[in-house]
Amino acid sequence: MNTHRSIILRSHGFVRIATAATASFATAAAVFLFLIADAVAVHAQANAQVRHPDIKPDAGIDLYGSILDNAGAPVAGVVVSDGFQCVATDARGVYQMKRNPKARMVYYSTPADFAINTMPKYGKGGAALFYAKITKRGKRYNFDLTRLPAPEKNFTLICVGDPQPRDESEIERFKTETVTDIFRYGKSSRLPCYAILLGDVGFDTMHLLEPMRDVASLAQIPCFAIIGNHDHDAGISDDYKSGEGFENVFGPLNYSFTRGGVHVIGMDNVLYSGKGNYKGGFTDEQVEWLRQNLSFVPKDKIIVLAYHIPLRESAAQNRVAVHNLLKDYAGVHLMAGHTHYHENFIVSKPAKAYEHVHATACGAWWRSTLNKDGTPNGFALYTFSGNKVADWYYKATFYGRGYQMRMYRGDESFGGPGNKFSYKNATANDIVVDVWNADPEWKIVACENGVEVGPLEKLPMMVDAYAAGVHVGLQGRNPDSYGASGNGTNKHLYKHTLKDPNAKVEIRATDRFGNTYSVSTFTTDLTGAAQYGK
Repeated sequence: MNTHRSIILRSHGFVRIATAATASFATAAAVFLFLIADAVAVHAQANAQVRHPDIKPDAGIDLYGSILDNAGAPVAGVVVSDGFQCVATDARGVYQMKRNPKARMVYYSTPADFAINTMPKYGKGGAALFYAKITKRGKRYNFDLTRLPAPEKNFTLICVGDPQPRDESEIERFKTETVTDIFRYGKSSRLPCYAILLGDVGFDTMHLLEPMRDVASLAQIPCFAIIGNHDHDAGISDDYKSGEGFENVFGPLNYSFTRGGVHVIGMDNVLYSGKGNYKGGFTDEQVEWLRQNLSFVPKDKIIVLAYHIPLRESAAQNRVAVHNLLKDYAGVHLMAGHTHYHENFIVSKPAKAYEHVHATACGAWWRSTLNKDGTPNGFALYTFSGNKVADWYYKATFYGRGYQMRMYRGDESFGGPGNKFSYKNATANDIVVDVWNADPEWKIVACENGVEVGPLEKLPMMVDAYAAGVHVGLQGRNPDSYGASGNGTNKHLYKHTLKDPNAKVEIRATDRFGNTYSVSTFTTDLTGAAQYGK
């Protein structure tokens, strides 16, 4: 190539580059020209012309390029990866590396002071686009970034557990329920919003991944995705190769970006060896990639690491190695899905971290408006201010923030004829409360006739009578799959024993941020499991 002048055809997205010997030819270019000998990708701004520098790569280098801002200035210090190694751009905005033979993508980690580029086909917002697919003969890949007026110190991260559609009708539910609610939230928010799909975007349905990307993009906020066990190609038993189909739709399996004081990392933690054969953990290659990625991240940042399968304090492959890489940062929040129940888990070893196991958008696989532990279908909202978590809560689909718990009479049972469920060891003089997002910092108290009478008792894990009642008792679903046999037990139940059996009862729950929620109405039937509130 004799020039590296880029003609920008679409804003905020991935485009092919038309090369031009003269400005008149450049401005007349109305179609994409496919460069065979020197494949180039760029993210760019409308009506701008960006001239990338000539590069003479070092000996042995076969993957290189440059990154410029929307004014055409080089951007130094941007971390670029081929999925196995990480390097940073120099003062000229140039990166270079010896490509790993297994590499399929080249991509960058968006710095805090630049916008997240998204696919141009979705207009404003939509699927994040920070990568280029490596072609057989391509060596040079350029990227353009749009500089923000100032880094976004305050923003909201939306974490969405398993949408997991089987067919187009369930994609329609995801669109009209989850995505519609996220869209409404984003439009009403005063802060920038970003979303991460936490895996199982499909359900062994590779052909539905692209439609799901299209639908998720309707929320009109930048959206990233994590691969889940049901997103691997079930016909391929090799872990790395089975993720290529997902990667072709959503981008790299391991990636990162920075917003304000938060470094967000997405990783594939599904060690896959064929349909139904998988476990949680990380490969040695992933650990090395993470080590190199974090080598560019100051220790005063919060780390948000998103993956699919919860790790808790298990013996999952390389869990300890990953935690050791994270332990010296200002804070560590781990985002997972997979379980179809909600759990907040405080990790104590080998280093302190908070693992958020998210209930899902689809609940119990789109059979109701509930997950199998009784948590409503929904998503979680995390607001960051600088390098601190300012707020978080779980938002039930189509409900306001105040809907954070459900209250039952202790002797209530739920289900259908001949198959009903109740809460173990609870009596007519007890109140059972499900506070699905509670953690040890929450204060949950009972009031009788307007007077506070004391904290609630935390109940042991048990089958959720409300969810089992609708899925197994009423719908006749498999008890093993839908939680009635103990798979997906409720871990967030509380009990209050009435001091006055005739008292008017109110339960008040105050979260770790000082937000107080209350409930004074009993749930007595399964109506709410079939339709959303207002």
